[in-house]
Amino acid sequence: MFNKEFLKTLTVMYVEDDESIRGSMAGIFSKIFGEVIICNDGALGLEQFKDYTINKKLKVDAIVSDINMPNMNGIEMVQAIRELDTEVPIVFTTAHGESNYLMDAIKLQIAYYALKPIDTTELLQNISKFCMIEHNKQLIFQKEKEISIYMDIINNISSMFKFNTNGHITESNDMLSEVSQYSKAELENIKIDDILHNDSIVANYNGLLNILDDNNSYKGKIKFIAKDGTTFYLNSTIIPSYNNSTAEIDGYIYIGFDQTTEELEKQKTMQRVRQNIITQRTKESGLVKHVKELEDDIIKLKRTSLDSSDTQLLIDKLNKEKEKVSKLGLQDEHYEEIVTTLTKQKDEWVSGGINKIRDKSKDKNDSQRENKKLQTKIIELQSKVSKLEAKLRPTSYE
Repeated sequence: MFNKEFLKTLTVMYVEDDESIRGSMAGIFSKIFGEVIICNDGALGLEQFKDYTINKKLKVDAIVSDINMPNMNGIEMVQAIRELDTEVPIVFTTAHGESNYLMDAIKLQIAYYALKPIDTTELLQNISKFCMIEHNKQLIFQKEKEISIYMDIINNISSMFKFNTNGHITESNDMLSEVSQYSKAELENIKIDDILHNDSIVANYNGLLNILDDNNSYKGKIKFIAKDGTTFYLNSTIIPSYNNSTAEIDGYIYIGFDQTTEELEKQKTMQRVRQNIITQRTKESGLVKHVKELEDDIIKLKRTSLDSSDTQLLIDKLNKEKEKVSKLGLQDEHYEEIVTTLTKQKDEWVSGGINKIRDKSKDKNDSQRENKKLQTKIIELQSKVSKLEAKLRPTSYE
């Protein structure tokens, strides 16, 4: 079955001079394809193709055309179109007995012959197939363009070279020349073994082949040696290169990003770490020795001074003293509570006493005032009594 969704993306030009056939097929094509250009002869077909592709800058994906037509037949129309477009798939619809056009059609790279009466399903399947082939070719072309752009970018920021199956470098870029200190001419006359470092994961071409995976590729860091004997490190990607004719591997493409600064810094860090480990181990050894000396001193002290029973007595005595201190602490707390309570009571008693004294003082003052009043009354009464007594005393005559 044909891909209906894919066919809906296509623009097809249909050229047919028979009005009945043209109307019938145009109706079917309009339902199947995204856009259909209908023409009744070859001259109009050529004109419409030019207008659509040159003036409108659009793409005709396929052409379905009759051969025998007035004004310009199908062969003549396709000859003119092929001067403009050599790739567009073309299908001829033809009746029996027109085999004399076969050789001309082959020269024009006709994709398919559809005999009348046309089998619509078969025709659509073939159009779909040939358009899909052309579509995939365009995709590949676009991808190749993208890859070419990417490779140009990578070429400017990485070391790149190619080497054949003998390990000889065949191509190199400026970046590799810069980091290796070899000229490009020198690089392309030596083997990859000459720039691989002896301490690297691979020291020669055969060692390189051994680290390739099942896809004949490799990703990882490789150590190289420059012309002056200094080392440099590349974060490497190696992929196979294929022969276009035989499709067999004829060499490898190498892409490497400079990691020399990072690697040297990493090595310095590792050296510092190793030095720190050595220092710590030295300290640890000294501490272990000191601990052993202390343990020996303790053993000597035990032997020369206190035996185990004396030690236990001292411990017991110490515990008792601790217990006393603890009890004294509890007693202190108890006494502090008592002092607080007594102080409170004292304050209450003092306050009450002062109030009582004040009350008594008040009562005394009141009594004194009453006494004064009484004394005044007594004096008054005594005066009255004296006067009465004077009156009662007998009178004397002369």
